[in-house]
Amino acid sequence: MRRLATTLGILGASIALTLGVTQSASAAAGTLLFNGQIFQNPAGCNRSEYPAETGLVSNWTDSIAYVYSDPSCQEFVGIAMPFTLVGVPHAWSVRYY
Repeated sequence: MRRLATTLGILGASIALTLGVTQSASAAAGTLLFNGQIFQNPAGCNRSEYPAETGLVSNWTDSIAYVYSDPSCQEFVGIAMPFTLVGVPHAWSVRYY
């Protein structure tokens, strides 16, 4: 009986961790204006074709935009809250979660 309880406990913990780690890939509702480019309902990593020393991020979506200084959304440099316009140094990509 104790072995069954241990097995069920491990199984339950595994399921809880699996469900807790996964995220939906939903898009942000609205428009992202980033370094002169327009992204409608952006999702995931959005790369600028025109990286700038100071990037302009106009986040007209319902989600926080996380700004990065590399094209693959790895080197975090700042955020743009919903419905704001910000200048971010070395902005090259923006990610929505």
